[in-house]
Amino acid sequence: MAKINNPILTSGALPNDYQEALSWKVTEKPIRAIMLNIFGLFLFVIFGVIFSSIAISLGKLPMESHFSFGLGKISLVIVGCLLTLVLHELTHGMAMQIFGAKPKYGIIWKGLMFYATSPEYAYHRNNYVVISLAPLIFISILVVLGMWLLRGTLWVVLLGICGTINASGAVGDVWITMIVLRYANTAYVIDERDGIRLFLPKS
Repeated sequence: MAKINNPILTSGALPNDYQEALSWKVTEKPIRAIMLNIFGLFLFVIFGVIFSSIAISLGKLPMESHFSFGLGKISLVIVGCLLTLVLHELTHGMAMQIFGAKPKYGIIWKGLMFYATSPEYAYHRNNYVVISLAPLIFISILVVLGMWLLRGTLWVVLLGICGTINASGAVGDVWITMIVLRYANTAYVIDERDGIRLFLPKS
C-alpha cells in the first residue's frame, strides 16, 4: 500500500508549502479609507433604490400620504441601524464558526468600525468569500422577507433603512472579495481586524 506523505491539516492550519503573497489593510493608506467611503456611498444609493423599489413593487409600503418622524421614530431608526451593524458582524462570526473558527469581536475606535475576526485561522479562498459576503446576502434576504411579512406598516421603512445601511456597510467585504478573487482558488486567507493576509503555494 502506498504511503501518504501529505499530513492531514488541523482545521485552520496553513499548509507548510505556502507563503504570504499579499498583506492588505485598509488602515495602511489613507486613500483606501477615502475610496471605501466613496464606494460605500455608491452602495448606499444603489441599495436604497433597490429596497425602495422592492417595497413599492410588492405593494408593501404603509398606506400614508406622508411620514412624520418624531424623536421616538428617529431613536428607533438609530437603534435599528446599530443593531444592524452588530448583526452584520455576528453573521460574519457565524460563518466563521461554520468553517471551524472561533471568532472574536470588537470595535476599532479610530474608525468607529465593528469587526469580527479569527486570528491566524487560515481559510480556503472560496470559504473566505462566503464569510465575507454572508452578511450582505443573509441580511438582505431577511430585509425583503420582513417587508413581505410587515407590509403596510412603518416597519417596512425601518427595514429598508437597515437593509441599506447593511449593504453600504458591506463595502469593505465586497472590496476584499474582489481582491481575493484575483487569486487562484488554491489560495488561503487569514482575516485581520482591518484587512487580510493571503497565501499561495511556493513556486
